Amino acid sequence: MTAIVVAHNAAKPLGRTLEALGAQTWRPHRTVVVDIKSRDESAEVIAEFAPDLTVTVDERASFGEAIAAGVDALSEVDEGDRARIEEFGSAGDAPNDWFWFLGADNVPDPDALEELLDTTERNPSLEVTGPKVVRADDPAVLVEYGESIAPNDETIRLHEDALDQGQFEHLSDVLGVASAGMLVLRDTWERLGGFDPGLPAVDYALDFCVRTWLSDGRVILSPGARVESKAENAVGTSRFGRHTRPLQRYRLERTAVLHRQLAWSGGFEFFLRWLLLIPGAFGRAILHLLRKQPGRILPDFRAAFALLFGRTRAGAARRRFQATSNHPFASLDQLLISPSEWRKMKANRRDEYRALVQQDGDRYNFITGGGGWVLILAVIATLVLMFPLLRSATIAGGALLPLSNGIGELWANTGYGLRDAGGGVGVADPFAYILAMLGTLTFWHPSLSIVVVWLLAIPLSAVGAWYLMARFTVRPWLRALGAVAWMLAPMLFVALAEGRLGAVLVHVALPWLFFAGFAASRSWAAAATASLLAVVVAASSPMLIPALVVVWIISVIIAGRGWVRQVFIPIPAAAMFLPLFVSQFNRGRPLAVFADPGMPTPYDPTRSWQSALMFPTQSFGGWGDLLGRFGLQLNIPLLIGILLAPLVLLAIYGLFTRGWRVATAGIAIAAAGILTAALAANTSLTSIAGVSVPLWIGSAQSLAYLSLVTAAVAGAAFLGPVRIPAVVVSFLAAVLLIVPIAPAFLTGTASVEASDGRTLPALVDAQGKSASQLGTLVITPLEQNEMHVHLERGSGLKLNEFSTLESTGLQPVDTDLRLAEISVGFLSEGATNPTASLHEFGIAYILVKPSPTSGAALEERLLTALSTNEALVAAGDTGDFGVLFQVVNAAEQPTDPDLAQRLDVTNLQNELGRGMLFVQAAIIVFCLLLALPTGGLAARVRSRAAHGSRHWEKLDEGQALPKRDYEDDGVRIYTEATGDHIDAAPEGGRRG
Repeated sequence: MTAIVVAHNAAKPLGRTLEALGAQTWRPHRTVVVDIKSRDESAEVIAEFAPDLTVTVDERASFGEAIAAGVDALSEVDEGDRARIEEFGSAGDAPNDWFWFLGADNVPDPDALEELLDTTERNPSLEVTGPKVVRADDPAVLVEYGESIAPNDETIRLHEDALDQGQFEHLSDVLGVASAGMLVLRDTWERLGGFDPGLPAVDYALDFCVRTWLSDGRVILSPGARVESKAENAVGTSRFGRHTRPLQRYRLERTAVLHRQLAWSGGFEFFLRWLLLIPGAFGRAILHLLRKQPGRILPDFRAAFALLFGRTRAGAARRRFQATSNHPFASLDQLLISPSEWRKMKANRRDEYRALVQQDGDRYNFITGGGGWVLILAVIATLVLMFPLLRSATIAGGALLPLSNGIGELWANTGYGLRDAGGGVGVADPFAYILAMLGTLTFWHPSLSIVVVWLLAIPLSAVGAWYLMARFTVRPWLRALGAVAWMLAPMLFVALAEGRLGAVLVHVALPWLFFAGFAASRSWAAAATASLLAVVVAASSPMLIPALVVVWIISVIIAGRGWVRQVFIPIPAAAMFLPLFVSQFNRGRPLAVFADPGMPTPYDPTRSWQSALMFPTQSFGGWGDLLGRFGLQLNIPLLIGILLAPLVLLAIYGLFTRGWRVATAGIAIAAAGILTAALAANTSLTSIAGVSVPLWIGSAQSLAYLSLVTAAVAGAAFLGPVRIPAVVVSFLAAVLLIVPIAPAFLTGTASVEASDGRTLPALVDAQGKSASQLGTLVITPLEQNEMHVHLERGSGLKLNEFSTLESTGLQPVDTDLRLAEISVGFLSEGATNPTASLHEFGIAYILVKPSPTSGAALEERLLTALSTNEALVAAGDTGDFGVLFQVVNAAEQPTDPDLAQRLDVTNLQNELGRGMLFVQAAIIVFCLLLALPTGGLAARVRSRAAHGSRHWEKLDEGQALPKRDYEDDGVRIYTEATGDHIDAAPEGGRRG
């Protein structure tokens, strides 16, 4: 009987193991200690114990290699001394030596070896047996007691983390036992060639037991023997031990599964499995995304490639397996976990998961937490305030235009392709993807999606803010304060009235972005969701990128072990913006990447400190007009400041409470938002008709306002008895703040209104739908000597056709100059016939729009000149669109071959465009798969176990919460809950 102990940098546990070995009631005849080149005091511990044989192996040796080195050294000793121990054999029998394998942390009970040998004596056919492996810190709990294989080839510990109460004493034959405390017949070890070297870290014991069974041996459990282990934190070897990272551990386990599958397969099956290694890795990659485990994708591929290129020598392992097998693998079916048992095990696991996640089940209960009332209020507000839009299929006005009529046209404007009607080619704005996605949702009428956004903006804002506030407090009143204040935010109503689609999307998405971002360090699904929302926010308002980057950097710093997930968040947005940034950088305007997407629309922003008043324009939402009707002359900024004061005071109070973290973060981010708004008000990156257009500051104000509301909730959580009055005052102030702007759609003061979807006269629109390259020259007289000229194609310019590459250009391009020459030529004294030039551009119509300023004289002069030009025919006055002229013998597409060729460029014809679309689409699809709610309970339990809760989410900790009552068979039970724990309802009871 020889005990072989393997140690690697484990002086302390090794001392206990060797001491326990010396205290065995049945002492081993020989003891071999194999030291895997330890760098601690293990050598001194071994020397003090004075084993019969000490062997030192390389630092990278596996457990199996260390055992093999010990056996080989022992064989050399035996060659010099042929006296063999025949304790369990009689004269003439084959040598009956036994090996007992122990790791440095495997402390056996005093009678462990005696119980193992007793099992061998009672079972003559036995060749391998194993003890109960129990926890070192709690010997009453089993770490492992037998191993088997599930239908998915996963190695399963039969009894893990179970309290040992003698309920497993009847177990006998099993597929495998752990290497910790394994007792092996020497003849079996030599016959099978020891552990498979292709399994250096895991499953080597299971594989050895399987080969034992198939070579006419038997593997039995010894219920009376117990050996301690440090479980997942086992000292082990340098290949696998307490320092092994989870993903590295998974890679080793996956490599072992693939190696076993190949080694245990037949000839054709071996070849087929080898061919499917890489396709299988791709399939598992998708499963990992759905299960919220993207970190396992690369280890899966590494494992597949290791087997593909023979790193584990699976072919040699298969030959050894076949050489020692006397029975087919199917003969072990009774020892495998059956599908029904596997389903039962998974069902039990799900029940455990449900019990764990139920503790947070009430926190985000939208209905019982007061969210239902907030949603009802938001829906009623939408129905009343947006009533004129309820039956609209298309809306337009202000900065808003309809979308293209087909989803093919929407997606054609993404990626790399045509960027303006003059034939300019370049990359699209990331906002083009947002518009394409919106239009696809209502594919039968893409512009309807914008109407849906307008009608859902208030409810979605309210719900998003409610969930964000639920991160910090369980108090319904405080959640309602955040939700109502956010849905009644001034910048949202101004954006809705002025047609700022990007600003509306930012306002809706921001609370959801922060809600997901708070959980991103704990959950891959939350990180992926946050990354997609970050794309929406950044694409809709690029000027927010610097502020969001600062917030992201801070989140990475404080994320702890979840920093990798936080680092992932900006990657999709970076992939979407990188082509545009490179293009703008090459043009010498890198800052133009922050330009607002969509149609440039001039406005007069609030500047400097007035940006903190949360109104984007100098009209302050119509407060001046409202007060003027009543003959009041008040200081409007002061009045607005008074209405904002309740939220500001609550936020400041939060700095001096236990909610100081949330309050400090909220105020800091609010300051960043206000600073961004102040800078944006003085920054013009685009222009239209010679007028510089400042960046829209409403989106930055949304960031500031959301942070201010969050900080105010943190302060209100600690107000005690005056909490509800303070919340009511804040409610009233939020309502009063938007009194002038809220009914804009009812009073007709909003720029946005129902539309028939046309941006050009009906004649042009009808012909342009069938001829996409049909050109219309639009001339708008501005002043006595100024006019704005631009070219539109097809049925007119749509919102998704705008590009910041075109709107941020510093100098007019050649096409602009030629169009200007044609337009000015109409006013020349000599008769001109520009037919040839018009045909080169494919211009079939000329539209003179009414002058918005003092250009009436120029407009009249232009109409007179066009009416007398022999190249044109008057098509009539089209009302609000202006006066239309048709080109004689017009061409429906440019006759200039170069221009016609550029107009035919699509986002799939260029190699750069195809590559860009592929990369961006792959990243977005990756994030979508990762964000889908398919991880189930397991993903939530992993997140909870790995990270737990944070101080940010404990504003109510230690405070008395509202009493809840339970009713059971007519008996009402009152309980008072605390922030840490809420008493569960009695069995059979119903939560009231």
